[in-house]
Formats: sequence, structure tokens, C-alpha cells
Amino acid sequence: MHAGIATIALRNYDVFTALDIAAQAGFAGVEIWGKPPHIPEGVDEEHIRRIRDRACANGIKIPIFGSYVNPSWPEYEAKSDEAIKIALRLGAKIIRVWAGNKEPDAAEQDLWEHVAGSLREFALRAEYEGLQLAIEMHSDTLCYTAKGAKRVLEIADAPSLKLNYQVGDFANPDVDNDISLVGDQIIMGHAQNFVASTYKPGSLVRSLVRDGNVDYDRVLSLLSERGFNGYVEVEFVKDEEISEDAMMESLKNDAQYLIELTKRYSKG
Repeated sequence: MHAGIATIALRNYDVFTALDIAAQAGFAGVEIWGKPPHIPEGVDEEHIRRIRDRACANGIKIPIFGSYVNPSWPEYEAKSDEAIKIALRLGAKIIRVWAGNKEPDAAEQDLWEHVAGSLREFALRAEYEGLQLAIEMHSDTLCYTAKGAKRVLEIADAPSLKLNYQVGDFANPDVDNDISLVGDQIIMGHAQNFVASTYKPGSLVRSLVRDGNVDYDRVLSLLSERGFNGYVEVEFVKDEEISEDAMMESLKNDAQYLIELTKRYSKG
């Protein structure tokens, strides 16, 4: 098990500075954010080569390309082809993808079939290149809930189509239920956390990963029992709206916590 960071957490920096910061914090790897300016539109061979070289110089890996490929996009076919090319050039083994544009309770059967079928076809192409796909478990998609994610995977029936686990409801997380349903299909995870606001009842504010409503020690313990040995990544950082110094201190704390936690549950 490894501690990493998604470079979207460092989106206010260019990707090369983000890689330097990630290495200085002690992360083992990064998920490259698949939007400009970190990844330009199209396949910029020189830019991608420079990213890979900078990561190598920093002694960190790029296990994941954080694409936004979604079967609900009109440009899905072209973007899925681009994602494979970018991942291969980065040296990544996982492409993060998305499952439609509606949450499970609002989706018609046609959407389930379209998304699952499209991702199955993408997964087969990716598998041919030695890659896996990890569907983002995110709001406004079919994989917002563990139950929805399980249904997408069952319809798709593609061995190389897996999940990126992240909590959906930060006010009332139920990680035991989530992992009981889909734990065997999780190959990466995002870590961020929230606590109840003290000044605005009913709302949440971002916290350090160790301090919020989600017990990441429990998350990693459950995933470890399922054989998970991938990357768990900081996705967003507390205090970035306050100052750079405050954000960097939060990042340092999150890195130390995830490094300790992943080491505890690592299988080598």
C-alpha cells in the first residue's frame, strides 16, 4: 500500500512544481490531473515526456492518469483513445474514468446499459495495452454509491474495469457498507475529509485527512483485508484558501499521516 497525491490538489501550481512538492512531502507516487494546465488538450508528446522525466528525477512514480473520460461525453471515443496514449507515455498503469451524468436513483436503464457497455469496450482496449480502468465513485454519476458502482461493474462484466474509492456522503460515511459491497474491486483510493462547521449549522468544512468524519484507519484496515495494495492519494488539501504556508502545513500533515497509515497496512 502506498501514499500518493492527485496533482489536482496542487492545481494552483504548474505540474512540474507539483511533482517537486509531492516528492518533498514524501509521497511515493502521483495521479496526474487530466486537465489543463497539468495535461494540455490532446496528446502533447513533449509535455508528457517532461512530466515523466521530472517524476523520475524526483524518485516518484506515476501509477495513475486522472482522466475525465466519460461515456456521456459526445467526444468519448476520441478522449478514450487519447487517455490510453497519455497513460502509456506517462508510464501509468491505471486510467481514472467516470460513469455517466446521473446518480443511481435518477438514472434510466438505458443510461446504465450505455455507460457499462461503453466502459466495457474501453476496458478491453485498455487491457490490451496492459492498463486498468478505475471508475471514480463520485456525485452526479452512476457510481456515487457503492450499490451503483457494483451494478455498473456487474453489467459491464470486464475484469480490467475496477473502482477508485472515495466516500460519497462525508456527513454520514458508511465505509463498512461501501467496502463490503465493492471492496474486492477497488484498486485506488482518494483521501479527503470534512467536519461539521462550527459557524454554519448543517454544513461541512474541510479538515486534515486524519481529523474528519471519515476514519481512514478503518478504511485502510478494511481494504487491506480485501487484499488491496494500491495507492491512497490526498485529493484536496485543507487551508488553501487561507495562505500558501497554511496549505503547505496541511499537506505536510496529510502526507505524514497517509505515509504512516499505508505503511501499517502495506503488504510489501
